[in-house]
Amino acid sequence: MDWNNIAERDVFLQRFLGLCELFGVAADEFKTELYFRALNRFSAQEVARGIDRAITQCRFFPKPVELLELIQGCPEDIAEVEAGKVIEAVKRVGSWKSVVFDDAVTAAAIEQGFGGWVKLCSEMTARDEKWFRKDFCKLYVSFARQNVQFKGALAGQAAIANDAHCNEHEEPVALVGNVRKAQTMLEAGVIKQGTPIAMLTGRVGKKLAVEALDG
Repeated sequence: MDWNNIAERDVFLQRFLGLCELFGVAADEFKTELYFRALNRFSAQEVARGIDRAITQCRFFPKPVELLELIQGCPEDIAEVEAGKVIEAVKRVGSWKSVVFDDAVTAAAIEQGFGGWVKLCSEMTARDEKWFRKDFCKLYVSFARQNVQFKGALAGQAAIANDAHCNEHEEPVALVGNVRKAQTMLEAGVIKQGTPIAMLTGRVGKKLAVEALDG
């Protein structure tokens, strides 16, 4: 959600203020801002559906983490789905191309927990999939609860080689999962990341040389 988008802001405020009124909770400006910040990575429609579920499933006014789970499911369930998505991407994309996942927590787990996309691909074998899934799920849940995220492309071998030789050649990027969300992650990395990977993302993103890989 974007607070400057009047339509999205109105959807959020209508649902959130209604939730507060239903549970008899004061909807002051500070509380409203905190909840908006906690939920703003979702669309207004997703937040509205989560609040609608809270009305029928919560006995007490829900905390942000409860609304998060109502919107996207519990971290443990999501982790299992994301682990399968990563394993499939390793098989279908490989280490040569850079990848952008539609889930910023998944990208953070790969980058920080498994040493990056190239290292993960080089170490993944069919024999290791079971152990990867177990380790990934544990890390994903921990990162999700701490809101650890990575936005932008996870560099593949081609992008790393280009960067090492100061080559401006634009390499294709694979979008993994929901194409629209992955594209948003790619663009967010270009804007917000101040790292070599973000610079690589900027180069490959100029002409939107992307390949979609459904999760």
